[in-house]
Amino acid sequence: MGKSIRLVFSVCALVMLIVFGWRVAQGTWSTVNWTMLAISATACLLVFVRFVFIFNFSYAVCAILNGALIWIARPGPATALIGGVAIVYGLRLFWFTWARTRSESYAARMQNVAVVDKEMPAPAKLILWFMCTWLMTFHLMALWLAAGRVELSAGIVIGAVVMLAGTLLEGIADWQKQRGKRSAPDRFVTDGLFARWRHPNYLGEILVQAGLLVIAVTCAVTFDDFLAGVISPLYIFILMIAESRRVDDYQASRYGADPLWVDYRGRSGSLFPKF
Repeated sequence: MGKSIRLVFSVCALVMLIVFGWRVAQGTWSTVNWTMLAISATACLLVFVRFVFIFNFSYAVCAILNGALIWIARPGPATALIGGVAIVYGLRLFWFTWARTRSESYAARMQNVAVVDKEMPAPAKLILWFMCTWLMTFHLMALWLAAGRVELSAGIVIGAVVMLAGTLLEGIADWQKQRGKRSAPDRFVTDGLFARWRHPNYLGEILVQAGLLVIAVTCAVTFDDFLAGVISPLYIFILMIAESRRVDDYQASRYGADPLWVDYRGRSGSLFPKF
């Protein structure tokens, strides 16, 4: 994680703490919200097993359990729609991460992760646990805001459709990339969606967050509602853009002398396909 994105992460975490304090003081931080916090704090303990697990397994578990929690606590058409999409999103991410960490093509990466994990000091992991706990607590706050609606609004439907489209795009891209890495672990993937598109998986994640942003903006009643609903998806939205640029730079440094890479980069777009 680069210095700039770490600063953004810190600012977002501070905003979440302020919103949390304000809503507790106003009496609008509900029992369900406390439970969301408890689920997130527990799931994020995986950082002490392997620090990278907090970014995938913990994230997936929070999407599944917090989505189901809100759906059960406030059953209705909005929570059924958005909560269902969130659960599907989490299940897909969990399954993909589970399969990838056990694949031969990813074995070398997992060995490097194990080395870095051992060298990471406990205070650093504790800070990561604390900040990601809040990030994942607020991630589905848009769903909580929508749960108060009796009927489906256009914003809720549009947001859910965008989330589902992003989940589908990310799932296809992850599957195609993993398939390519199985056959050639040390090569960049240029098949399927990747033929003219370097990061369709990142755009899929961006669409999921964009859907949550649409829902939060259209369902917020107060300013703290607005902040609670947008802050976590907005951070992940920014993170995915930063990650796409980081991976572009990494691949350029690794494959820059390869004429095939030069040709591929020239005929492909980063977050959007190039025709």
